[in-house]
Amino acid sequence: MSMNVTPVTQRRQGWGMSTEGVSQVLYPTSAEDISEAFGIAKGRGWTVGFWGNGRSYGDAAINESQLILDFGRMNTVLSWDPSTGVIVCEPGVTIDKLWRHVIGDSYWPPVVSGTSFTTMGGIAAANIHGKNNWKHGPIGEHILAFTFVTPDGQIREVTKESDLELFSTAIGGFGWLGAFASITIKMKRVYSGRLDVLPFSCRNLDEMFAGFERCNNADFDYVVGWIDAFPDGTNLGRGQIHAARYYDEGEDPAGKYMLRETDQAPSTTLFGIFPKKFMWIFIKPFANRYGMRLINAVRYFLMTLEWNHRAHPQPHAEFNFLLDFVPNWQFIYKPTGLIQYQLFIPKAHAKEVFRRALELQQDLGIESWLLVMKRHREDGLLMSHAVDGYSLAQDFVVTNKNRQALYDLCQQFSDMVTDVGGRFYFAKDSVLESRSVRASLGAEVLGKFFALKRRLDPDKLLQSNLYRRVFGEMEVDEDL
Repeated sequence: MSMNVTPVTQRRQGWGMSTEGVSQVLYPTSAEDISEAFGIAKGRGWTVGFWGNGRSYGDAAINESQLILDFGRMNTVLSWDPSTGVIVCEPGVTIDKLWRHVIGDSYWPPVVSGTSFTTMGGIAAANIHGKNNWKHGPIGEHILAFTFVTPDGQIREVTKESDLELFSTAIGGFGWLGAFASITIKMKRVYSGRLDVLPFSCRNLDEMFAGFERCNNADFDYVVGWIDAFPDGTNLGRGQIHAARYYDEGEDPAGKYMLRETDQAPSTTLFGIFPKKFMWIFIKPFANRYGMRLINAVRYFLMTLEWNHRAHPQPHAEFNFLLDFVPNWQFIYKPTGLIQYQLFIPKAHAKEVFRRALELQQDLGIESWLLVMKRHREDGLLMSHAVDGYSLAQDFVVTNKNRQALYDLCQQFSDMVTDVGGRFYFAKDSVLESRSVRASLGAEVLGKFFALKRRLDPDKLLQSNLYRRVFGEMEVDEDL
C-alpha cells in the first residue's frame, strides 16, 4: 500500500465556484490503492467520488461529507509508441501533459476540451467532445482499452472485444461504475504544428446556422461558433464562426518547425511583461450586464473587419485551448460563481430552440456572458450526451439576487430540451432535476445503466452530489 490511508479533510469546489462541499480525501497512486480505498470506504460507511483536476463546472466531482479519491498523483505516461500513435496514461495525466508528450513525434490528441487541464480519467468518465465532434466523434471513440477498478476491488482490463457492455457504459459513466486506473488511446497523426483557420462573422442566428452547414459540408475538421447573447430583433444570435482543418502532408512546410511544445504553449505573460494570471482583475469591472454588453459589441465589431475573414495558420494549442489563454478567467464571476447550461438539440429543432433560449434570457434580463455553439453527431456509448444536431453552451453569472430566477430559467431550458428529444451533459451541470434526465435518456437506457450498476455496485458505493441529485430517486424505481 503506497497511499497514506489517513484521509485528509478538505473543502472542494466545482470549477464554476457555485457548488462546494467538505469531504475526506485520499490520494491513490496505483490500481491497488484504489481497490484498497474502496475497502476503507466500505468499512467506514462512506460513499466514494472521484476527482481529476477539478474542471467540472458543477458538482460532478463533489461528494459532500463522504470520501473523494484524488487522482493527482497518478499522473504518469506509462507507454508511448510513435510508430502506432498509441499511448497509455494514468488517469491523472492532463491533456496538457498528453499533447506535450506527443507533439514532437507529429501527433496531437484526437479530441480535446476547451481547456488543457482536464485529466484522462475525467475526459473518459465524461466522454468529452471537442470542436470536431461532428466529424471525429467524442473521446470515447478513440479509447482502445482501459484498466478499471470495480467496487468489489477487482482490477479489470477492458476492451470493446472483452466486455462491450462495460466499455460502452464506463466511458461516459462519470465514475459511477468504477475507477479508471489507466487508459489506452490512439493519437491523431499531424503533419504541421498548425491548423488552417478561417474566421467569419454572422449577422444573426440564420447566418450562424447557414455558416455551420457550409463548414460541415466542406473540408474542415473543427467548427465552433461564438454568439453574442445581447442583440435582439434581426441581430439575434449574431457572432462568429471559426472553422479549421489539418494540413495535409507537405502542405505547410513551415509548420513542421511548430511541432515543438515551446511553439504551442500559450505565453504566461502579456507583452512579455504582465502575468496573464492577473488579467481577470482588469476584466472584473466589466463583469456586469452592461459591461458585458459593451465587450461583446466591441468584439463583434472587430470580427466584421476584413482581416477577420481571411484564412490563417494557428498553432493547435492556441486554437483549441482558448480558455487557457486568460488564466483564472472564471474569477470575474466571483464571489458567487457561474453555472454553465448546455443544450444538446437535434438538428431539425436546433435553430428554433436556440432562438427561444436567447429570447427567454433577454426577456428576464439574465443574458449569458459567453455562448459557444458546436455541431455534433451520435455515438454508440450508452450514456452519451450527443445528438445528431447542435449544442449551445451558456455561461451565467450567479448572484444572490438572480439565483432563483436563474434556476427557474434553467428548468425552462430543460423542458425545451426534453420536448424535442435532446440530451444533457453532466460534466457541466449544476441544476438538472431527475425528471429531466429521465425524460431525456429514457427508460431503456436508464434500465441498462441501473442493471449494470446493481451488478457492479450493489452497495451503491460510488456516488457524488450530482449522482444523488439526478439519480437518487431513480434507484428505487423497479421499472429501471
